[in-house]
Amino acid sequence: MKRSLILAAALGVSVVIVVLVGAAAPSGHARGVSYESLSPVQKAHVSGALAAALGSSNAGAKPAGKAATPAPACNTMGPGEEGDEGDDACPPGNFAPAGGGGGAVQNYQPSGQDACAEKRGDSVKVNQNCQNVSDPDVAGRGQAQNETAIAIDPNNKNHVIASQNDYRRGDGNCYGAYSLDGGNHWNDTTIPMSFTRGTNFGGGTAREYWQAGGDTSVAWDTKGNAYFSRQVFNRGAGVSPNKDQSSAFYVFRSTGNNGASWNFPGRPVSELDDTAGTGAALLDKQYMTVDDHSGSPFQDRVYVIWTLYAPDGTAYIHEAYSSDYAKTFSKPVLVSSDIPSCAFTYGAATTQGNCNQNSFSQPFTGSDGNLCVV
Repeated sequence: MKRSLILAAALGVSVVIVVLVGAAAPSGHARGVSYESLSPVQKAHVSGALAAALGSSNAGAKPAGKAATPAPACNTMGPGEEGDEGDDACPPGNFAPAGGGGGAVQNYQPSGQDACAEKRGDSVKVNQNCQNVSDPDVAGRGQAQNETAIAIDPNNKNHVIASQNDYRRGDGNCYGAYSLDGGNHWNDTTIPMSFTRGTNFGGGTAREYWQAGGDTSVAWDTKGNAYFSRQVFNRGAGVSPNKDQSSAFYVFRSTGNNGASWNFPGRPVSELDDTAGTGAALLDKQYMTVDDHSGSPFQDRVYVIWTLYAPDGTAYIHEAYSSDYAKTFSKPVLVSSDIPSCAFTYGAATTQGNCNQNSFSQPFTGSDGNLCVV
């Protein structure tokens, strides 16, 4: 959560999701999960990546009926070759983690010729960066990915684009990947997100710099253009000397090279100026779709929806669209207002209706041109 206090104050509600794997643990005692604790059926269904994470010594094994290929010795296979995962556990001999100490480094995984393995068992790795090695006090901040999205070109099923929040720079930034062979191999693509035009921030400046980004989504239109939507924000004085807590949504377009590169800077969908650092409001949880139905009255229209966490404690869903290939966007339109199922207002204001607490909305288009929001 980028602004957990706003949501907690508004909702006062928590949700816990629990996943149980393997045999039941004795009452009152918790135990860890290992690959060996899984049932035969569970072992048959876990991915190669999960099997490796759970400590399987056979994570790269072939399916039943096929002979398993033993893992090769270190540095014996080229990058991308089938089975090159065997080199993942072989860091450079001269590498030691920050702060000293020896032994194998668990979060540094080069394969042969200093490349990263493209596969984990049967799973294909989309982001091609090698994992960074984080100091203990920022563990995981240099290597995680989340909030992923993927889309296939309706004109060419071999063209696929994907997106994710990627922490290779330490904080969350938005990165993409593109495939020209149906998702079997991927290349990274960098979204130019470090700054945008600052016209609507701080009284009007040449640039507004962004510390972090998230909530990625991708889509194609019927002309072969790819689109990348993302939120950006600044964290404010609580974690840095910069008090700015502005947030915004931008959409980027890739024309002619199937997601390999993008226009710069991105085009604004909605921008919230909080250079004063009040932290009272946040633009968040944005998602995009494109009307890719040939013959639709709104063919190739780009839609972006989001939640505005407002100072009065409300969280209404809004929408804007572009009819010129994401060059300009319409004024925001209210999506959530009043429906019978919105029976609870959580003590927040109802200035625009009783549906005043919303998040994680998703848009879809129909062949008749209708836009549906879940």
